[in-house]
Amino acid sequence: IPQSGPVLLAANHPNSLIDPVLLGIVARRPMRLMAKSTLFDIPLFGKVLHSLGMVPAYRGTDDRSQVARNHESLALAAKQLAAGHAMGIFPEGKSHDAHQLSLVRSGAARLAFQALAAGAQGLKVVPVGLHYEEKARFRSAVWIKVGEPVDAAEWLAQNQGDEHLAMRTLTAELNARLKSVVL
Repeated sequence: IPQSGPVLLAANHPNSLIDPVLLGIVARRPMRLMAKSTLFDIPLFGKVLHSLGMVPAYRGTDDRSQVARNHESLALAAKQLAAGHAMGIFPEGKSHDAHQLSLVRSGAARLAFQALAAGAQGLKVVPVGLHYEEKARFRSAVWIKVGEPVDAAEWLAQNQGDEHLAMRTLTAELNARLKSVVL
């Protein structure tokens, strides 16, 4: 994981409470995260999230009428990446108990290309696999595997600058790379 410059960590999401903490630990640098918007509605906690640079993600499962607000959220996260920050995202879109990767959505790829458009230089997208020996048990052993980074600008160039094609193929590539780092 690059220790400087913009980096987008894309991880599976088996444990809603601990996964963001583990991403911060494995990154070994300050992290900002996309987090479900309902967390920002919690008095005081929401203010803490905003002050830490966290960005709300509006999920259709929470409130379909708010999903359009993701345009604002992705723009804010893209600016943070363009400023050289590390950002985390869970491209499955939710935490779950399944023992395999859920559907990887396009949010990570969308964010990567929006960050390039906002001026991010050298942006790397890094797949991260998280696996808990017994996730329900306090202090369970955790296995973390970091995959090979994708250079977002090179990926866009390999797709002849076609952002829509690059987004679809990067989403598929992230799915494959996440499967390779998830048990």
